[in-house]
Amino acid sequence: MAVKGIPKPKTKRDPKYLAWIRKQPCGYKGNFCQGEVEAHHVRRQRWGAGTGKKPHDYVAVPRCRYHHTPNHELDVELEIIELLIEYFGKS
Repeated sequence: MAVKGIPKPKTKRDPKYLAWIRKQPCGYKGNFCQGEVEAHHVRRQRWGAGTGKKPHDYVAVPRCRYHHTPNHELDVELEIIELLIEYFGKS
């Protein structure tokens, strides 16, 4: 619920980052990956997600269609940090 006088935080969007994420291999630690990789936005309230609101693009991880489901969303914090370091470290 928004508090009167306090603006809602703006969700960060970066299409170039999402395009880069889609070129990475599926980050799920398993061996049953299939299909093209998609940008999976990890939903955590502290990262800007809410009811009906997609979180920031910088908390997206690469997932194949099979692993692009909420039950494959465990322990992604370190993966997100490593992806950001790799993406921003290349410039």
